[in-house]
Amino acid sequence: MNNVNSIFNLETIQLQDCLEWETLPPFGQLPFLKSLILTGMPKVKWLESKFNGNDKYRAFPLLKKLFIRRLEALEDWFEAGVAAEDGCLFPCLTELWLDECPKLKELPSLPSKLKILTICTTGWTTLNFCSNSNPIPLESLLVSNCSNITSLPLADEIARLAALRYLRIEKCPNLISLGEMQTSNNCHLMLSVLRISDPLVLLMEPLRSIASLKMLSIEQNDEVVSFPNEAEQWFLKDGSSLYELDFKYLKSLESLPSSLESLSSLQKLYIEDVPMLRELPNLPPSLESLSINGKCHPELKERYREDGGSDRHKIAHIPHINIPPE
Repeated sequence: MNNVNSIFNLETIQLQDCLEWETLPPFGQLPFLKSLILTGMPKVKWLESKFNGNDKYRAFPLLKKLFIRRLEALEDWFEAGVAAEDGCLFPCLTELWLDECPKLKELPSLPSKLKILTICTTGWTTLNFCSNSNPIPLESLLVSNCSNITSLPLADEIARLAALRYLRIEKCPNLISLGEMQTSNNCHLMLSVLRISDPLVLLMEPLRSIASLKMLSIEQNDEVVSFPNEAEQWFLKDGSSLYELDFKYLKSLESLPSSLESLSSLQKLYIEDVPMLRELPNLPPSLESLSINGKCHPELKERYREDGGSDRHKIAHIPHINIPPE
């Protein structure tokens, strides 16, 4: 496997559970490699240990998809003492998926053609966008279970992030900032889908002022009990375009925002595994579908059951109601 000539023409490489490997072959020198998938290699410390500083332009020249999962010892992209120049690493990469790489440092800069970025349980502290002024083609960003993440500089690069449509931020307890908006900048994120675990993220710029959102999901939070007044105001001010709203896997949540009634475009409301929720707020007349599934408080289902629930009349205007019996 150490003979590069034997794999010179490969376009796809997938390796799984190579438990004793400590170094990888010089995949970065393969001129036709387009997809690299590495899973379950707990002793590998560097992605490219044979990288030559004089041949930086050769690093993964055609790679489009990079999938790395369960490389627990992975610390850096190159062997110690070697660095990549901005824009020279992964020049064609469009999809990067990282999971369970808790020691991995962030890239010196995100690849200039990257469209889909997923980072879960990594050691990253932030995102480093390319320093040039070109548009950033990123369409989908998912950040989950990254306890070291303190900032995601979306507001700083908002003018360059016109393509971003899907944003998911979950279980990042130390996230305190999404960047700083320039007072002279009138640009807005044009997100279609936002999935978050902490409702306070809605109060961070650039999410404080977003009018394009079609779907919002608040999920995977064991601590939130209710929505603060500022979040209620967000729904009044920025929720007018919402088509679908989900509340899922919220162990302690006791009440939904009372301002839901004002969401004139809302058509779908989905509630799943919210066991402390006992009643619903007034819902907008635009709503066409209501689903309550999973672990829910018995009182909630009793209130809205079809055959004589005490508050069934409050949701009678909704054409499609799904509340399965216990």
